[in-house]
Amino acid sequence: MKFLRPVLTFVVAPLCLMCSLPAFSKCLDTGVQLQILGSGGPGAAGGRASSGYLLWVDGVSRIMVDAGSGTKDQFHRSGANSDDIEFVALSHLHPDHSAELPAIFWPAGGSFAVSGPSGAGEFPAIEEFLSIMFGANGAYRAMGPRLELDAITVDVTSGVSDVWSEDNILVSGAGVPHGDVPTIAYRFEFGETSIVFASDQNGSDPEFVEFARGADYLVIHMAVPEDATGVMAQLHATPSVWGAMATAADAGHVVVSHISAATPQALDESAAILRANYAGPLTLSEDLMCIELL
Repeated sequence: MKFLRPVLTFVVAPLCLMCSLPAFSKCLDTGVQLQILGSGGPGAAGGRASSGYLLWVDGVSRIMVDAGSGTKDQFHRSGANSDDIEFVALSHLHPDHSAELPAIFWPAGGSFAVSGPSGAGEFPAIEEFLSIMFGANGAYRAMGPRLELDAITVDVTSGVSDVWSEDNILVSGAGVPHGDVPTIAYRFEFGETSIVFASDQNGSDPEFVEFARGADYLVIHMAVPEDATGVMAQLHATPSVWGAMATAADAGHVVVSHISAATPQALDESAAILRANYAGPLTLSEDLMCIELL
């Protein structure tokens, strides 16, 4: 569609289930790195920005996954350049995953492939969402002449879909259960190295385990505690469910993000439950942390 125009690994110790690293870690100039733009959840998140990630390839910020509230400032702090972004993957259209897209595109504009979910109910499909934002009658129509957007719709009802590819990067997507919100999990393959972004989901679909099977890295969104009830429990998997899914998928390394714990103690409790259900290495995300994948 065109519009006119440093890693933390858990070590269980008597007084510290989680220890934090400095918030900023510069990505390397070679290989593939995951940078956390926002590690916070949908509510108060202790100063963390909402969900957003960069994938750096040989020192170039080529791919962005989600663009939640607060990620614009982190994008610029990271040293990323919007001119280098080729592909933007939106998991779903809640504000804590998509609200900063106009701010990141502003003021330079550019040409981007943008993937997102098919629509349902009150949630538009990605092409309609982009038109509402940047189209001729959109909220940010002044940006239209500066943008050339290729909308890629991922049907959340059709199993695994090929989404985007460039050089040796292959991207696939699959719908995951997040209440009535059309939501996509993404899998990125960089040669023999893979990373899966699980996105927001309640963990009730066993097909996700197959989608994530054997991933070298699995980014999970731990937005609720183990005793979550009501709407939040319908939307988000608990720590024990995340741990069980990661184990069943034989994930090599779990990266914990989208953190909404009210206190450090609550986060420690959720981490202990996750650890009880997954024995592999775990990394607790911090904004602007950079993790070497390849």
